[in-house]
Amino acid sequence: MTTAPLSSSSSTAAGSLLIEEFYPSKSLSPALLHSLLQRLLSHPRIHNGFVDILQLPSVQSALENMDEAKRDSLIATVKLFAFGTIQEYLELKEKNGDAVWTLTDAQLDKLRMLSVVSVARRGQLKSTEKTDVDMIPSDHAAANNNASLSIPYAHLAAELQITPVGTPFNDKDHMRQLEDVLIQCVYSNIIAGKLDQASKAFVVESHVALQDQQQLSSSLSLARMKQKEDGANKSTTTSNTVHGSLLSRDIDTTTAESTNTEVKRMISTLGQFLSSSNKLLSSLEDISNVSASLRKEDEKRWRNVEKKLSEEGSGSSSRFRAPGGDCDVIFEGGGGGDPMEVVDMSGRRKVKRSRGGHLG
Repeated sequence: MTTAPLSSSSSTAAGSLLIEEFYPSKSLSPALLHSLLQRLLSHPRIHNGFVDILQLPSVQSALENMDEAKRDSLIATVKLFAFGTIQEYLELKEKNGDAVWTLTDAQLDKLRMLSVVSVARRGQLKSTEKTDVDMIPSDHAAANNNASLSIPYAHLAAELQITPVGTPFNDKDHMRQLEDVLIQCVYSNIIAGKLDQASKAFVVESHVALQDQQQLSSSLSLARMKQKEDGANKSTTTSNTVHGSLLSRDIDTTTAESTNTEVKRMISTLGQFLSSSNKLLSSLEDISNVSASLRKEDEKRWRNVEKKLSEEGSGSSSRFRAPGGDCDVIFEGGGGGDPMEVVDMSGRRKVKRSRGGHLG
């Protein structure tokens, strides 16, 4: 019997329940921690917050009761999903098979998707520094004056270990597998981009708001759990969108070099956000100025209408075009309180006012 796939909301709820299991009433056993982490690393909706999990008191207590080799292997595996790549995983397995866990197919697919995010993040950072020859702004991006990034398929396939070392990218053998990974990244909402098969590249769109319906931010979930533990009754309000074209991975501060890279990336992201904000502000100011100018012109035309009405005698009648040119104002004389009508171009009556009344 086949089972229907979980909906986004159901999967998100399941992920929240999984996070809560790291907060047991008693300390976690090493075996239970291992089982929970296996589920966490396989979960299709949890893509960050792995480092936060390791910092939990219950997890720290379980780690202390583990054998050193097993503890190191567990931590190394979790850190791979926090800020590592599939390439680093394979290198660690080649050097020492016990250095990290042997990942399942679902975990390998997930790590490949996270690796795409890392490659795109490095590409965005290097493109702003104008030092990268592999990843360059796309022609479409240049024409539209934005910061979209085009990553060649060959470069992505090498980074994701789809093409063996020293083997050139081949459309027949490698394109289908690579595009399947990229499509899964887009549909999982961890990156905003599109396939450019003509130029054999993946175009990462810039500053696209990613919907956060399926994304579980573990750090926020942990904050909510912490509030419950402290007896706090305040609700935590979270945003439904992640601003930017790439989902944020955990921050790597394990070394001075990685910390420096993270700081540069943050500065670059903030700079792009500031530039976009300034452009938006300038556009809004232009629209506001145009609206103010049109309003002044309308006020001037209506003053002329009111002036002409006041100059008309009580026994006279007149018909003239109102401001905007889409209706006529008809003033019919014949005594005090005689009506004034505003009719549209087809002759249908729209508004009727007494003489001297306000035209709205």
